[in-house]
Formats: sequence, structure tokens, C-alpha cells
Amino acid sequence: MSYTTREAREVRREFLRMFIKLRTRLDQGRLALIMSVADLYFKPDRAQDEEILSELIVHYPEEGEAIMELMPAWKRWGYEEGKAEGIEEGKAEGKEEGQAELIRKLLLGGFSPEAVSKAVELPLDKIKKLM
Repeated sequence: MSYTTREAREVRREFLRMFIKLRTRLDQGRLALIMSVADLYFKPDRAQDEEILSELIVHYPEEGEAIMELMPAWKRWGYEEGKAEGIEEGKAEGKEEGQAELIRKLLLGGFSPEAVSKAVELPLDKIKKLM
């Protein structure tokens, strides 16, 4: 169907509002299936869905978390954010571990702590901790 952006937002909001009422009548599996199909139809937009959720929480505060848990797109967005954060943390840890290994090798190779400190641009006390 060809909705305007405003109409699509209103349809999505009304769907979620009705979904809140339906939630008490269906099991989690069926609800998740309905939400998955709805996400295929509505092509979720994160900013728009966050606005809609905020509106719904005002009217149905106790149901806000339940809706978020059943929204496949929101789960996917959360997963993607977590994955990206994990990758960044892994890179940082890997860089630190690689740097520490390099410092150890330089020290074992006979370089003085002062020379290593200058070469890797780290304070001397950090170099000495790795000795």
C-alpha cells in the first residue's frame, strides 16, 4: 500500500496500540510471529518507532517493556549495537595486548626500558610494569 509518511506512522502506532490489547490473549510465539510479519510490512524506522513507543508508554506505561521485547527490529538494532561495541572493545584489547607483547619482546631483546618507552611513546612506569 502507498501511505504517506504521516499515514504510515499513524498505522504503525495504531497497530502497536491494538497489539498491546491483543498481548494478553496470545502466547509469546504467536505475538513474535505477528510482530515479525508487521515489521516486514511496515519497514521499521528506528527514530519513528522510538517516538511511537514513547507515546504508547505515556498511555500504557506497564506495557512499554513488553512491546520492546516483542519488536524484532528493536532486538536486531540492539544486537547490532552490542556487536559493534564488542568489536570496538575487542580491537582496543587486541591493540593493548599486541603492544604489551611488542614491549616484552623489545625488553627481552636487550633494549633498555627508556629506549622502549621512547619508541612506543608510553610512560616509563608502564614499561617497567611489563618487565
